[in-house]
Formats: sequence, C-alpha cells, structure tokens
Amino acid sequence: KCLVIGGDLCFDVGVRETYKWIYRQLQNDLPCQWYAIPGNHDDVVMMAEELHLTHHLTGTELYSAAPLDGYPALFLDSSKGGFSAAQWAWLTDELMAIDHNVLIFCHHPVLPANAQFMDTNYPFRQQEQWIEVTEELPCRMQVISGHYHTEATVMRANTIVLITPSTYIQLDPHTADLKLVNTGPYLREIELTTNGLSSRVVNLG
Repeated sequence: KCLVIGGDLCFDVGVRETYKWIYRQLQNDLPCQWYAIPGNHDDVVMMAEELHLTHHLTGTELYSAAPLDGYPALFLDSSKGGFSAAQWAWLTDELMAIDHNVLIFCHHPVLPANAQFMDTNYPFRQQEQWIEVTEELPCRMQVISGHYHTEATVMRANTIVLITPSTYIQLDPHTADLKLVNTGPYLREIELTTNGLSSRVVNLG
C-alpha cells in the first residue's frame, strides 16, 4: 500500500508551517510509503524542502518516477499549468521506454473534462502538446488527477484521465460560473493487480 498526495497541500499559497505539519503527520502516523506532487496552490521548492523531496527537484519543478508494485508510475509537476521543456523531455524519454500500462499522477487533468468553469479558466495549458507527444506511443497511460474539484473520466487516444474530487469542496461542472458544492471529502482508491488497474472514488463524509 502507498499514499499519493495529489497537490494543493496549501489553501491558497504555499505556507512553510503547513508543509512542516503535513510532514510530521506522514512520519508519525502513516504505516506505508507515500508520494506527493505539487498543485497550483503550492510553492514547489518550499514543499520539496519541508517534505524532504529536494532530490526530486529539477530547477523549480518536482517530478520523478518509481515503480508501484512493479507497475511503472510517473509523478509530474503541473503546478504552473504546464510542463517546462526539461520536464517534457524527461517525460517523453520515460514514456518511450514503456510498452505497456503506465500510471501517471498529475495535478491538472491533461485533457479537457467538460467541466465548464475549470476547462475555461484553469485548464492544463498544453493539452494539444500532450496528444502530440503521446498518441503514437505504444504505452497506455492512466493519468490520476485532481484540480477540477469534481469526478470525471476522460478518454482520448491511449490516455485515460481519472479526475478525483477534492478532499475539501467540490465545484459544479455544469455551470460556467464558480458554483460550490459542499460534499466530500473524497479520495481515490487504486488497486494494481495482474489483471491491470481498478479504481473507485470513496466519500469520507
């Protein structure tokens, strides 16, 4: 078992004491391995420093690869709404070396999700580049995302995006305005087996 923290560890901007508190909880109370990726409300360098992840920093981006029960997994940094050229180059090299399923954790959904407010105002800004880079690759990508504060599944070419609702508050995906829906908190359970990947969203409220 492991835990993946999917970004936006802070409410608005990165706060050092918040990251320190999170690290203490992870060290004291968690009986398994954990991973963390940044969101758009995080200070990436501060987060890496306080969660002791600076070995995964490349410049001001936090990304890495690690097998999960032998299943290849990539942990990306979309905190600025897109990837730098260096991260794209690293990601392309990693994906070209995989000819089967790969699990990818990325705060932003890399494809539009028919969530009107978020698709219009706060999307991943390199959606077309994602398709250009990945659609001819032999691997099949399961991208686990958050950011949109709703649940959705998006499929295009060899990418499936599973969007996980927030541990805080949700947004109505059917309106062009910011409309809060106070439900949750939620998490996503992922099970990796010899038959592939299964996943479900769990309401903790």
